[in-house]
Amino acid sequence: MTPDVVLRRATIDEILDVRHAVLRPGLPLDTARFEGDDELATRHFGAFLPAGENVACISCMRRSRAGLNAWQVRGMATRADLTGQGIGTALLGFAVAALREDAGPRLLWCNARVSAMGFWERAGWVIASDVFDIAGVGPHRVLELRI
Repeated sequence: MTPDVVLRRATIDEILDVRHAVLRPGLPLDTARFEGDDELATRHFGAFLPAGENVACISCMRRSRAGLNAWQVRGMATRADLTGQGIGTALLGFAVAALREDAGPRLLWCNARVSAMGFWERAGWVIASDVFDIAGVGPHRVLELRI
């Protein structure tokens, strides 16, 4: 059962703590800030409990892929105690729907952790690369989704 959450656009400051706790634990907070977070075209989305606490996040940045205009999805994270409850799936769907309504690119891509392949594939994303390592983070694959 999915907990009662509010899905909405967010600021980087609203989602940074969850991104840091899930994706860069034990590292300085600045390691969870990504190039492009502050660009005007970047869209941040979050899932928030009714009291306002952020529990999941995703960021979408305008970054080309194979020479095509595209959105790069980055920083997808759900607070550890709430994983497996549908929050990440709902938030990803919300973000994709928001980008689909935009007049922007129709191609989305991400560098997804190998450990999360099942999540992305269930959401309809397609593997577009062999496994590669991101130093200090681990094995990843590029995934794509056309909207």
